[in-house]
Amino acid sequence: MTDPAASTALTSVQLDPAGPLRRESPRPADLRDALYADRFDWHTLFYDCYRAGPWIVLQGPPWFNLLAPLLASTPLAAPWRRWLRQARVVDRHKRGELWLRSDEARLVLDGPIGRHDLAIGPDLAPLLAGRRVIHTLSKDNDPCWIADWVQFYAREHGADGVLIHDNGSRDYDAAELQAQLRARFADIAIHVVDWPFLYGPQGGLAGAVNGREAPWDSDFCQTGSLQHARHRWLRAARSVLNVDIDELVIGPAGTTIFAETERSPGGFVKFAGHWISGATRDAADDSFARHGRFVLRDRRETRVCPPKWCVVPARHDPWRTSWSVHNLFGSPHNAQVDGRFVYRHMTAISTSWKEDRRVVAGADAAALHPDTELIAAFARTGL
Repeated sequence: MTDPAASTALTSVQLDPAGPLRRESPRPADLRDALYADRFDWHTLFYDCYRAGPWIVLQGPPWFNLLAPLLASTPLAAPWRRWLRQARVVDRHKRGELWLRSDEARLVLDGPIGRHDLAIGPDLAPLLAGRRVIHTLSKDNDPCWIADWVQFYAREHGADGVLIHDNGSRDYDAAELQAQLRARFADIAIHVVDWPFLYGPQGGLAGAVNGREAPWDSDFCQTGSLQHARHRWLRAARSVLNVDIDELVIGPAGTTIFAETERSPGGFVKFAGHWISGATRDAADDSFARHGRFVLRDRRETRVCPPKWCVVPARHDPWRTSWSVHNLFGSPHNAQVDGRFVYRHMTAISTSWKEDRRVVAGADAAALHPDTELIAAFARTGL
C-alpha cells in the first residue's frame, strides 16, 4: 500500500497563457483597478486533483466560461460518462469542483479544454483523522510568529493538529517551515502544503476605482485553500478552527473552542473579534514584534473584525455547504455568532501586505487600556 504521507504534492493544471482559453473575469472592466490584470488568476484550471474517499475531486477556482469546454472533454462528455457514476459539479461561492465516482489512479482529459494527463493524489484525511486542527493560509509570516500561534492553540485550546497552506513565502519554502515546526512540536501532527497560486484582486475600498468600492468577486485562492483543506485533509478531523496567524481566540474559563464546537447543535461555532493595538508602552522597533508583547486595546479603534469559525467537518454536507474565510455558506447556523468566544486580532503581527501595521513605540496611555483576558491567556500559554 502506498504511504499517503509520501504523496502530498499537488496535481495542478495551468492553461497555456499563449493558448485560446483563459478564465473570464467576473468583474466589470470599469471596476478593475490598475493591479487587477496582474493579480487575477486567468489560467489555473485545477489547484489539485485528488481522492476523497470513493471520489476523485478535480478542484480549481470557479470555472465560469471554462466549465463548458471542461465538460465537453473526454471522459467527462455525456457519451463517455457511464463509468463516472454520479458526477457532481460545484461552481459557486468561489469554488470550482468536479466530483467523479471512480477508482482510477489516473485521468486523461482530452478535448476543448486541451489534453491533460492527471495523476490522482491519494486521500490524505487519515493523516489528521480524529485531531483538533488549526488551519490557515500564510505567506511570509515570521516562523517565530507561526510557532507562537501553534503554542497558543496547543496550550489554550488543546489543538493537536496543524495544517498550513503556504502561499508562496519567499524566505522559506513549505518543507522548511514544516521541518522547523515539527522539530519544536513533536507531539503535534503538522503539515504544510505548498499553495503557490495568485491570491487574487482585492475588493471593497482596497480595490476601489474612482471612489467606487469593488465587489469581492475575484479572490479565489484562500477559499480554494479552505476547500482543499476540507476535502483532501480534514474530512475525518475531530474539529477544525479557521484563524489567521495574527488571530488568537479566547473563551470562557474551563472550556475550549474545539470542545464547544463538538457539542454544539450544528457542529459549528462562529465568533467575532476585536483589534489589539500595535502600540506598546516601551520604545522598540518591529524586530521585537511577537504576539505576547501586545496587550493593549485602543479606545479610538474603528476597524471591524469580521467573524471566524470552528467546525466539525463530518457534520456538514460537502457539496451544499462551503468553507469560506468568514462564513460556512449553506449552513443554517452561519448567521449565529457565539458571544462567548472572541478572537484578538494582533495589529503588529503582520507583514503589512494589505495596510501599514507596524509597531507603534511609545503609546498614548490615555487612549489605551489593557486586555486582561489576553494577558491571562499569555500567562497560561507561556507567551
